[in-house]
Amino acid sequence: MNFLSISKKYYLESVFTPTKSAKLNYIERPEIEISVTRALKIPGNQVILYGHSGGGKTTLIRNILEKQKRNYIVTSCIIGTTVNELIINAFDKLNPYYTSESNYKSSYKISSTLKASYFKIESNLSTETSEEVSHRQVRVLPVQLTFERLANFLGAAECVWVIEDFHKVDDTEKQKLSDIMKAFIDIANDYEKVKIVAIGAVASAREVVSYSPDIKLRIAEIPVPLLNENEIREIITNGSRLLNVSFEENLIRDTIFYSNSLGSLTHQLCYSHCEQMGIEKTSRKNIKIGNNVLKKSIEGYVSQKSDTFQQKLDRALKQRKAKFENVKLILSAVIHLKKDEVTYNEILNKIKQWEPEYPQSNLTVYLKPLTTNENEEILRHDENSGKYSFSDPFFKAFCAMALERIEGEQTIEINIKELISRLESIIGERK
Repeated sequence: MNFLSISKKYYLESVFTPTKSAKLNYIERPEIEISVTRALKIPGNQVILYGHSGGGKTTLIRNILEKQKRNYIVTSCIIGTTVNELIINAFDKLNPYYTSESNYKSSYKISSTLKASYFKIESNLSTETSEEVSHRQVRVLPVQLTFERLANFLGAAECVWVIEDFHKVDDTEKQKLSDIMKAFIDIANDYEKVKIVAIGAVASAREVVSYSPDIKLRIAEIPVPLLNENEIREIITNGSRLLNVSFEENLIRDTIFYSNSLGSLTHQLCYSHCEQMGIEKTSRKNIKIGNNVLKKSIEGYVSQKSDTFQQKLDRALKQRKAKFENVKLILSAVIHLKKDEVTYNEILNKIKQWEPEYPQSNLTVYLKPLTTNENEEILRHDENSGKYSFSDPFFKAFCAMALERIEGEQTIEINIKELISRLESIIGERK
């Protein structure tokens, strides 16, 4: 836990950071940090961090790399990202290291030959573009810039390459990513600190390794679990200490529940709690914050997310090869069971109460896609307990209302105030 003197002043947006990785209010996770640190130290070892969305994977690796004073660059994947685009993006982000040859983290020396090669490729990249059918101008990967070449550039700069959300790339691109990892393993004979840290969703590690089984022994596959209640509480209490505010115990408990093990949502709600009280930075006098701020914090979050929720549900209901009624039945069953977590058999039995002839095979086929990143992980599946739960309690309330108001295959727009009321009802049932 971070213990910092309240004589220092910290801004609210630096303490509770819902849209970026936590630094000041980073909560240490010793067991996972030891595993990641060990993997980073072994020359040639590449690292895959995987886990549920919102589990703090990016925050974890960034803080570990900062603590070790390691140079690193970060590239992010979106659906449709190609490996060539990742290579160009990584190459661009190396520029500060090749113009300064050092930074506050570490110093290193780059040969004049390699540096000249870098700037030659940079010059080519700035002029070469290609026009696609959509008339979008895209940069062309120069002949000289291969992933082996990129590995050399990264190695000379003693730089770790962090690739976020690699599970979003197509299967053909995952094959290439596997090849890149193999190249980085080989190049470590010359540059011990060259390394890739790939961050992905649950089960994404095995997807990459399966393409090149021979690299399995040189890949550290590290699961990052969701934050537990004590860790969520620590985010809240540590942040309140930095700002010199006191959250009432009821507010802490409710915030923990609504956060649903998601660090980013904890930061979002706490930021809103403080904002309502006019807190912009560390207070001179301790300010007490009661449970009366919770409802408005929830309203603010749901208002921001209502369109996203609608789109998310629409995509799930109309997912490829899935019948509308199957997804509707599954989500309705999870909601009507009125539990935080439910088993496969409980879902099946609930559906059979409504439709006695419902085939079990349908549940098997249509349940799994709801737990994948393809559908933004609407449901979580805990592989240890085998249980399922909504990954976002707010979305659960949204579904509860929307599924009641479906006409044909169109969901009806949900009123925010009604949604808040339904959410309170669901929480009340739980309590």
